[in-house]
Amino acid sequence: MQTIVTKSSLVTRRREFRRQRWLLRLTGLWRLSLAAGLAAGLIWLKQEPLWQLHSGSAIDVRGNVALSRAQIRDALSITYPSAVTEVEPQALRETLLTSLPVQSASVQRQLWPPALLVEVQELEPVAFAPQPGEWGIVDRTGVWVSLRKYPALHRPKLSVWGYTQDKANLWKEIYPQVAQSPLRVQVIDLRDPGNLVLRTEFGEVHMGAFSSRFANQLRRLDQMREITKRYKPADIAFIDLRSSQVPTLRLRVSTF
Repeated sequence: MQTIVTKSSLVTRRREFRRQRWLLRLTGLWRLSLAAGLAAGLIWLKQEPLWQLHSGSAIDVRGNVALSRAQIRDALSITYPSAVTEVEPQALRETLLTSLPVQSASVQRQLWPPALLVEVQELEPVAFAPQPGEWGIVDRTGVWVSLRKYPALHRPKLSVWGYTQDKANLWKEIYPQVAQSPLRVQVIDLRDPGNLVLRTEFGEVHMGAFSSRFANQLRRLDQMREITKRYKPADIAFIDLRSSQVPTLRLRVSTF
């Protein structure tokens, strides 16, 4: 069976082909125009003052306690003016975690009005921890931080002497038990590994090497309140709890 192609059908096919080709060109032109418009729009957004961060006042800082807002803003090292769309929140978050004594941080962009929302959770200093040549603090997990990063910090009432980073695991065992005790401990002295020394409301207390007996030693010390009241603080050399079964009150020898 032969297909007869008439002259009129050929003309119709040519017209349809031209129409489809024209539609393809129109679609391509529309896509090109859209891409150019988006690119121009992005360039305009970057250059338009309404979308830029002009100063540190555009950075909203929350959650800080000992750290000042200015200190946190300076740590971000943002150059002004900067388009808020060009700011990388994740990179700024990493900057805060590495340059400041914080345990968590988040940074979010706000397009209108242009701003950065920064929230931090600081390390909680629990003890003053001086080291040779530099003063610092330590948190409950054993992280030591120089006081230079805490210019406005009120020094904790508790001090720890002889603290170094390799004693972090020891500190994480000692501190919670001291914090939960009713005793008023002013100093924890870790300088002698064989003799943990506490300076308390009763005076100096020698605990011996830290062990699982520590909690029981603290309880025995608390039970000695009435005994210590019989003596003047100046008469007590130290309390010896190295044997928790036989606690000893060492008195100073009077000389005339």
